[in-house]
Amino acid sequence: MTAIQTFDAPAQILAEAVHPAAGVAPRSDLSDRGLRVERVDTHRFAGLEPAFRDLVDATPEANVFLEPAMLDAAQAADPDTPLVVLLAWDPEQRLVGVWAFALERRGLVARLRAPAVPLASLGSPLVRPDWARDVLAAWFALLRADRSLPKLLDLNCRTDGSFQGALDALQAEGRCAVKVRARHRRAMLETALDAEAYLRQTLSGSRRAKLRQLRSKLGRQGEVAYVVHEGAAVPAAVDQFLALEALGWKGQRGSAMQSNAKHAAFLRGGLGALAAQGRGKVSALTLDGEPISMCVLIYSRGTAFMWKIAYDEARGNFSPGYQLALEDTAMLLADPAVRLSDSCAAAEVGMMSELWQERAPLADLLIGVQPGLRFKRTVALLAVLGLVPELRRRLRLRAKLKPLLNRLNAFRRRS
Repeated sequence: MTAIQTFDAPAQILAEAVHPAAGVAPRSDLSDRGLRVERVDTHRFAGLEPAFRDLVDATPEANVFLEPAMLDAAQAADPDTPLVVLLAWDPEQRLVGVWAFALERRGLVARLRAPAVPLASLGSPLVRPDWARDVLAAWFALLRADRSLPKLLDLNCRTDGSFQGALDALQAEGRCAVKVRARHRRAMLETALDAEAYLRQTLSGSRRAKLRQLRSKLGRQGEVAYVVHEGAAVPAAVDQFLALEALGWKGQRGSAMQSNAKHAAFLRGGLGALAAQGRGKVSALTLDGEPISMCVLIYSRGTAFMWKIAYDEARGNFSPGYQLALEDTAMLLADPAVRLSDSCAAAEVGMMSELWQERAPLADLLIGVQPGLRFKRTVALLAVLGLVPELRRRLRLRAKLKPLLNRLNAFRRRS
């Protein structure tokens, strides 16, 4: 596979950021700093592993969904959806920024979506903090100049880092337009306490007693063990995870990863590659050797991402998912290489929000790299399209209720 396009931002493109439209304060330092930006494909990016590792070590935030292994696996699993990787280099040829998108042209509105890989939970770029504003301005200029790409970015990102600060600055200067579609928080784990002390702080005494009681009852069903699969053991564990997830409601609804061949191939390829690098594990709670709950854990720059969880619903009365989360929490807090753990939860609800008390602010954003009336019309169109699923749900509910209402009216007339 060859690069989609290599694009060294020329002087006239960067000049747009240095000499923007009237009414916008000029930036005189961008071209002086010798920034170079380009667009590549995942194959080219995979060959830049040393440069990427240097960038990861220099950024305070982590995003495992930008790991070259993850992006390459996603592209291999779904070659029909091009992935676009944006890079930025300083004059010393250090990689100072990486961002990745899936190019989506289906539907009425074409867009670049981040995270680029499926079933991911973070679409923020990785940028050296002292370069954030310049890199973002140069990337937006590159996207404006590239006629083959949409000018709309659709992403989920954290709102407490250098990226958000740079985005706010560029929006204030009129260099982009931003629409916040939703804001939420999700559970994180960041503490100097050990697991016992931390859980005493987050869970009530009665809740801890109930969980111990359930664990004891589970132990009477057979031998219970906590297992962490690493390295060469991960591929077999991934197959077990896929099978376990497919047994539950996700499998019945068709949303399990095994129900989608591309998603299953991505999980196998991405996690297998990360595991070979020591950045991917699968934990499991087993009963007589058989997994009853499993969790996919992926790592980047001292951050553990609790990506996917599955459990045996037939043993749901023992809370196997919760029991595994307790074990994983203890394992993560005991690991000196892990400074922060991300629950990857879609919202501030559920099991991990009860267990972990730290929170990260996130937002779903639409960014127009060409601000103006067209962006406003696109935002309005997407808002209307977003109402369609709710309208369909209400119509289906109305159709189901109609026979009941007819019977109630008939009963009322007879009365």
